[in-house]
Amino acid sequence: MPTQECSTTDCGRPAAFATRSEPAWCLDCIDNLVRAGGLEPAEPFTKPSTWRLTTCRTCGVQAHYRLEYIIGNNAAGIATCRACHWKAWRGNRGPRPGATLDRGKITRRLDEFGYELIDPLDEVSDDGDGPLVAKCRRCGRIRAARMGDFGWRCNCSRNTRSSNPASPRPGRLLLSESDSPALQWWDHERNDEATFRTVTVRATRACQWRCPECGRRFEAKVSAMAERPTCPDCSARRHAEWKSEYAQWQTTPVAEVPELAAAWADDADPREVMVAGSWKLRRFRCPNGHQPRISPLTFMSSGCPHCRGAKTAAAKKWLADTSPEIAGQWHPTLNGKHSPQNVVWDSQRMVWWRADCCGHEWQDTVRARDKYQRLRCPACRTFLGSLAWDDPGLAAEWSPANPLTAWNVRPHTSTPFVPEWICATNPGHTWQAPLSSRSNGAECPDCREAGKSRVELAHHAAAEELFGNARSGVAMKDKAFTTRKSWTTDISVSVNEHTLVIEYDGAYWHSAPAKVLVDERKSRDLLAAGCLVVRLREDDLPTLGIDHPRYREVRAHSTVARPGPVMEDIRDWVTDLTA
Repeated sequence: MPTQECSTTDCGRPAAFATRSEPAWCLDCIDNLVRAGGLEPAEPFTKPSTWRLTTCRTCGVQAHYRLEYIIGNNAAGIATCRACHWKAWRGNRGPRPGATLDRGKITRRLDEFGYELIDPLDEVSDDGDGPLVAKCRRCGRIRAARMGDFGWRCNCSRNTRSSNPASPRPGRLLLSESDSPALQWWDHERNDEATFRTVTVRATRACQWRCPECGRRFEAKVSAMAERPTCPDCSARRHAEWKSEYAQWQTTPVAEVPELAAAWADDADPREVMVAGSWKLRRFRCPNGHQPRISPLTFMSSGCPHCRGAKTAAAKKWLADTSPEIAGQWHPTLNGKHSPQNVVWDSQRMVWWRADCCGHEWQDTVRARDKYQRLRCPACRTFLGSLAWDDPGLAAEWSPANPLTAWNVRPHTSTPFVPEWICATNPGHTWQAPLSSRSNGAECPDCREAGKSRVELAHHAAAEELFGNARSGVAMKDKAFTTRKSWTTDISVSVNEHTLVIEYDGAYWHSAPAKVLVDERKSRDLLAAGCLVVRLREDDLPTLGIDHPRYREVRAHSTVARPGPVMEDIRDWVTDLTA
């Protein structure tokens, strides 16, 4: 139940939702805010982030709007209804000469964009400017917009990435554990210790800072300071100093600056050309023989652009290294000499692609593949970064009864339904669980209740007797994990400041292809986190094919278990490895 009071003065009723720092209102006040925007609620309020169906009190058009959007328009004195807005805009602009209404053409175009036509709203609408009312076939959201705006598709079909693939942002990295220069600016006197220990480098919270240069205290967002700490006073002072310095360069000839005079290769007299103040480009010669045409001030401050370009080229992010999923769809025969290994990840080059799911072939730029909808296949409407790509072992347990496939959901996305799962070990086990809980390591509840096998328990007892600190069922988390955020280990031991993980792979539970894939991904994640990994593969289970100095597979037999000698062998291997 919400405990926050309504933000309307003298209301006093409990708010319909709770927030940390933003205002909240009761249901009656929320409806009054909607009416203040010229709309009438057509369905009950649920939460601020949802699209709520409303009816315009002027034109009667029904459409969905978010509460935040309505409040923003109210503050700006703008009516919210987009149907009224676009009809007025079209009326002021006038119809395009020769344009005619073609409902069939409009319907086909909207269908291509994933919408169903409700009302053209205008006598002329197929020229791309006329206002339309249409409903998204996928989520049911109704909106009023121009035809060209529908081409961007509904927000529900967007598949935005969280960061730039070439320079990914850190996850929940604590500021106190980072190497950000903002740590020297943190004001410990005006910020409490709890905030310092819990705030992340991407937090938008405003905190107190102290400039280490001038001592000025000020308030700024953590994310901005973690990226580039700046002081308002020092920035203003440096700007004033630069303006004064620039004025001096405007009266200083090139001949009086030794580094410019030595590189001068222009026909003009360097004694008559000023370092700054002129738009005209001049010829210079760098030590490497390049002769760029560039302004004297830019050459003095940045050097030769050709030399800088060579350094940039050496640090290029190739598609194969930055976006392996997209690179895997590169057409093998239609792109000539170009390949994912010699094309940058955000190239504007038009190339051929081939979908491995259905064989569909199409042309698109490399950069466009990673924007907006970020589709893996435009024919199948599957998208990049899906559960099927990131965690195929978990995707193998995704039930076909779910309304979406594993290629249409992210590993940690919030779905409008609770997904159903089918256990890869025992297909008779079916259950429902949120995507995030499964991606965080939750397993089949029936299998988990069955407990550990007798042989696995015997190996854990032997490890505890030999190492003294063996633990069972420990959930491990590490930033190096790429498949899941958390893995539950069978046996974990601390040996010589190293973490040894021993996994027992029973033939019955680990023979399914999905489980084999999970075992491989789990082992690679643990190795990436710096662990020593030993897998006890039972009977005739095939090897996982992992070649790593800190990885070992030991053959275990369920009928003739030898936990004591097996653990002694593992101890000797670890001792030699960590000596």
